[in-house]
Amino acid sequence: MNKLTSPVLMAGIPLQNADLLYAAPFSGSDPVVFLRDGRRKHLVVGGMEVARARRLFGKRLQVWAPAELPVNRRTPRSLTEWCLGLLRRLKIRSVLVPDDFPAGMLQRLAGAGVRIQVLAQAVFPEREIKSAAELARIRECQRVAVAAMRAAIGMIRGASVDRRGELRDRQGVLTAERVKRAIHAVMLRHDCMGYGTIVACGRAAADPHATGQGPLRAGQGIVLDIFPRHLENGYWGDLSRTVVKGAPPPELRRMYQAVRRAQALALAQIRAGAVARRIYELVLNYFTQAGFATNMAAGKMEGFIHSVGHGLGLEVHEGPRIGLQDNRLRAGQVLTVEPGLYYRKIGGVRVEDVVVVTAAGCRILHRCPHVFQV
Repeated sequence: MNKLTSPVLMAGIPLQNADLLYAAPFSGSDPVVFLRDGRRKHLVVGGMEVARARRLFGKRLQVWAPAELPVNRRTPRSLTEWCLGLLRRLKIRSVLVPDDFPAGMLQRLAGAGVRIQVLAQAVFPEREIKSAAELARIRECQRVAVAAMRAAIGMIRGASVDRRGELRDRQGVLTAERVKRAIHAVMLRHDCMGYGTIVACGRAAADPHATGQGPLRAGQGIVLDIFPRHLENGYWGDLSRTVVKGAPPPELRRMYQAVRRAQALALAQIRAGAVARRIYELVLNYFTQAGFATNMAAGKMEGFIHSVGHGLGLEVHEGPRIGLQDNRLRAGQVLTVEPGLYYRKIGGVRVEDVVVVTAAGCRILHRCPHVFQV
């Protein structure tokens, strides 16, 4: 649990700040000010948003309009003035702020006499343990990711191969851009948005975060990585598959089989109390023994070059990680499990599912078929 006892001050747009959204789940494009003082919680919103915020939060926190605070009337929309007005109203002279608090605002608050301490720890470490409501939101995003993945794989499976090896359908050459548009269309139908969606073919997939572009080709691996974010509540899903249209080269098939085996090994180890580093080392050692070395080639890392997985919730990448850290997993954490292999002369292979950690193991939040050759 969070042990912070001094007042904590935060400011920004909730949908752009996971901690702020966790503290005050209020959708919209305008900034807010949040302050927690012991059990008391306060939220300052723009005048047009006051009624909606009060309906939403009821007695859970005190909602303030700027006009109700002693703010400088010459700059009534200044977020710094909102902070100062709230602190003056509550007679608070010293606050804690997160390490991503806006630097300009921090300087102006300090110049106005507010004593400020920047936190060296997470504001809400309890975010790592998901409630039943949070699990339901992430599971819904995973359901959307699965629907989008089925649509993407369906387009690739239904395509034909022309004489140049490019995939085609009735609309012409099947490109990464067209598949991404289809993925995004599915997301929008379910009130989600896609950010950085990956449809990377062939050697482009050797870069884990290359989003992919241009024609898709037969006989080459196509990494599909889909992470929808819900437009209202801000929670994320995350799902990856690797497919190939037609016959894959033997080395690509071996990579895929190794990645699937590595994911199974990791899933079998995940449970409350498991040490993240040991799961990572198990996967790394398996890849090495299977003949897939991790090293530097032509100035770039190749092989197993990222963690086994990461936390998922109000951020697409949040704590904990299944990497070199010695942290122990806890029941209620939501994690991606996504081992991958990347070689610049072949391409990349990644498979990814999302699980919730339990006392006895882990549970996949929404299942998606594993297919390779389509």
